Amino acid sequence: MNSLSSIDRRPDLRQMLSAAFGMAAGLAVFILLERGVTPRYVFATALDERIPFIAWSWFVYVGFFPFVIALAAYARPPAFVAFRDAVLIAFVAGVVCFLLFPEAVPRPDVAEIGNAFVRHRLARMWRLDLAANGFPSLHVAVTCLACRMLTERRRGVPIAIGVLICASTLTLKQHTVVDVLGGVALAMGSAIWVERRSVRGRLAWRK
Repeated sequence: MNSLSSIDRRPDLRQMLSAAFGMAAGLAVFILLERGVTPRYVFATALDERIPFIAWSWFVYVGFFPFVIALAAYARPPAFVAFRDAVLIAFVAGVVCFLLFPEAVPRPDVAEIGNAFVRHRLARMWRLDLAANGFPSLHVAVTCLACRMLTERRRGVPIAIGVLICASTLTLKQHTVVDVLGGVALAMGSAIWVERRSVRGRLAWRK
């Protein structure tokens, strides 16, 4: 009983700032990268056409940022370091995919959104985040990594929120189903690689 659960610990300011800075830096690189490539692929399927556009899911989508920062704040330091490494691997792999498979993501007309607040927020976001480079979804990848690596006990609520965030990428038409599946696969691969490397490191240290 020497270790405290995440719910009993005080927030780690350094981890919060590290997570916030990392996401801001990654977003800046992503936005610049979008303007340097020409989309050549469309991964949208008939299933994507069946998924309704829900403008209000913008609130869930942007909730990704405080969600990850909050989980990072209360994570154990070793777990946060592993999460950071996995996110870096996922980001590099994602950038490679963006360059190899530049995707055009079909988006609806924001003028059709009735609520002025949501319409303006979404229009501003889409002016920055172009309809390109959706595969794989880093939004989904980082969300999955946070749920897997930054939570210990009482994981039900974080996982439920994570599922909603991932779903919002579809209902907001930020990503296609293929993008989301790619993000999940990317998260799994990055997490497994980091976790196995950590196990090998501990075994080598004991020897």
